[in-house]
Amino acid sequence: MYDEISFELTGRPPRTALVVEDDPRLLQCMRRQLGRAGFRVLSAHHYDAALLHLAARTPHVISIDVGLPAQSGYELCEYIRGPLGLANVPIIITSEWGYSDDMAFAEAAGGNAFLRKPFSARQFQNCVDSLLDLDPSSAPPEHELEQLASRALARAAFARGNAQIALAV
Repeated sequence: MYDEISFELTGRPPRTALVVEDDPRLLQCMRRQLGRAGFRVLSAHHYDAALLHLAARTPHVISIDVGLPAQSGYELCEYIRGPLGLANVPIIITSEWGYSDDMAFAEAAGGNAFLRKPFSARQFQNCVDSLLDLDPSSAPPEHELEQLASRALARAAFARGNAQIALAV
């Protein structure tokens, strides 16, 4: 019944999202937001629970918190991209940290986008929408992280250059 209602509201069959988050309140907010957008939402609090969901079905999008208990979100992302072979499923990495190194780790693990906590429901939904609005016959989603990390490195290089100029004067 839910699937029929979702199809009527959105005009397309429901998509599935997997949210892997150990904070119950944030998980509930993310589930609610995706549910409003017509997604069937699977949730997991840790690495092993996520693998159980992934063994049964392939979601259209995955959101993974870096700070999971026992094994990290980076490890889960690497497993999804490697042994599971899900190269075309967009993955959003979320973290309380947002330094360029964190974004680089997320990209190296196979993440397509990075959201720093706290983020709004609108930011989360916009990120999901931007990753899923790509043409499915095209190449895997372009890494937003590459753009963010390269901008951060360019700003750092520019700042170093200005500091050297200031010292020379």
